[in-house]
Amino acid sequence: MSRPTIALSKFVGTVSLGLLTGLSYTLSTTTLPPLLLLPTATPAHSTFRHLRALSSRHQILLSTISASSLLLAYILSPPRGRHPYLLWSTLAIGCGFGKEIVGLWQGKKGQDGFGGMEEWDFGGDKEGETDSDGEELNGEVLREGMDAWRWRQLLRTGVWGLGWMMSVVGIWGDGS
Repeated sequence: MSRPTIALSKFVGTVSLGLLTGLSYTLSTTTLPPLLLLPTATPAHSTFRHLRALSSRHQILLSTISASSLLLAYILSPPRGRHPYLLWSTLAIGCGFGKEIVGLWQGKKGQDGFGGMEEWDFGGDKEGETDSDGEELNGEVLREGMDAWRWRQLLRTGVWGLGWMMSVVGIWGDGS
């Protein structure tokens, strides 16, 4: 295949992996902390559910674009140009979704059809707040679920950031 196609594929994969890293970082450090400050569990719960659905959709899209572009660049490269950083960066993308991939292997599907995206059991609390489905919400359990999700996003940020750095250094070394 032509050299510009391979270079473009590496570039698209690296940029989308950088966007994926930035999305995860922004979710964990900027977007989620204000949700923890909402006065009641009901708006926090509905906003958190919406945030999780949208972020999951965008993360899956960006990771698919990034992984397929980097793998395509590896496959289309001549044997001399098949650098391992393309595979290592793709592996980092997959490792970011480790829990979800294990969930798919076990046959579990979450609310978005992706394995391992569990629904939090918010239980009832003494105030009797309910969400849109009529279920009672527990603010403490909601906070614990949001904190766990935040730490998972921070872990993904680290893994995807490592893959992005490998990809940037690899492209720089290639001279693409």
